[in-house]
Amino acid sequence: MNIELLRALVLIGLAALCSAFGWQMHAWKVGYDEAAELKAQQDQEKLARQLVAQVAEQTVEAIAGIKVTNTTIYQRTRQEIIREPMDPDCRIPASWMHQVNAARAGELRPEPAGALPGPAAGASR
Repeated sequence: MNIELLRALVLIGLAALCSAFGWQMHAWKVGYDEAAELKAQQDQEKLARQLVAQVAEQTVEAIAGIKVTNTTIYQRTRQEIIREPMDPDCRIPASWMHQVNAARAGELRPEPAGALPGPAAGASR
């Protein structure tokens, strides 16, 4: 019976050894898979950073190429009005021309309009 017990113990030990080896192989495989996944994620992040840097560089170059010019439209329009106050082909009555010239000279000061009679237009809508 000693041999039978010894065989049983050897078989149990061998089974335990195989189980431990299998468990360790499984742990190594899980670790390898996690490392491969982490490497792929890091590669994607590196690619994303490179793309962002490339876009930022192109943006900086585009901004550097912008030439800022300050133009005051009011003064330009005023200069055009002073040079040619009226279109030569424009035909208006003499009384209107007198009013325009008086307004330009600052002589024409109209009286402020009074209140509108009745209810305000469009209030009933």
